[in-house]
Amino acid sequence: MICLSQTTGYAVRALGCLHQQSCRAQLIRDIAKCADIPKPYLARIINKLTHQGLVVAKRGYSGGIALARPAEQISLLQIVEAVEGPNWISPCLLNMEGCGHPQACPTRKVWQRVTLQLRAALKKATLADLMALKKDMKSTRRRGCRN
Repeated sequence: MICLSQTTGYAVRALGCLHQQSCRAQLIRDIAKCADIPKPYLARIINKLTHQGLVVAKRGYSGGIALARPAEQISLLQIVEAVEGPNWISPCLLNMEGCGHPQACPTRKVWQRVTLQLRAALKKATLADLMALKKDMKSTRRRGCRN
């Protein structure tokens, strides 16, 4: 099973809170409360997101954190790579380091194809898509549907 870290989940939740507030800069404490993330942990996540150009941070009286660009222009792949790093997915399905026989591995070609498809899907999905999906899920729950 391919799972991303809890930190990546927190990053998505924090960015979702910033998206909800649209262009208004938010304080770390407000984002932490909105996303239910410990403030010191969130500060480290925001630092990574800032260095990757996904959010902007401004210090001072009128400062705060805001999305660097519209949510429609922030892909899930960008978020994952900002938090997990560029090598977030193992090059080997079997997690074998230093395999000397890539042609002999029966999973190599399959894993390469799967990782390409996964990266493409994450690149296509935007923060705005995730927030719209979240909104749809909330409205479905309010109507009493249990899918």
